[in-house]
Amino acid sequence: MKKLVSLLLVLLLVTSLFGCAKPADSQPKTDAVTLTGTAEGFGGEVKVTVTKEGDKITKVEPVGEKETPGIGTNAIDQLPAKMVEKNSADVEVISGATITSKAIIYAVNNALDPAKFPYPVAK
Repeated sequence: MKKLVSLLLVLLLVTSLFGCAKPADSQPKTDAVTLTGTAEGFGGEVKVTVTKEGDKITKVEPVGEKETPGIGTNAIDQLPAKMVEKNSADVEVISGATITSKAIIYAVNNALDPAKFPYPVAK
């Protein structure tokens, strides 16, 4: 009889602990914002999608289908990680892919501040 009462008390205590625990959110709450920007690259338009959480750049995704494979695509492949790491578009261009690099940098700036970096650029 004592064992049964002890077991019930233990189960009751364990159950009450779970009742006091905070429920786990199925989706973490973030203030992520997705912005898009455009600039003129070597082969045509370069578009970027920039994801920010607060003041931090968490993702940069450039797309430039007409940029030169093996040259302009080097900038498309390498610059996003540098921008995320530095949390800025103020990064050095990729050697040999200067025009595409500058286009990606401008497109990110266009996404972050379109008033200061308008597209299309007035000629």
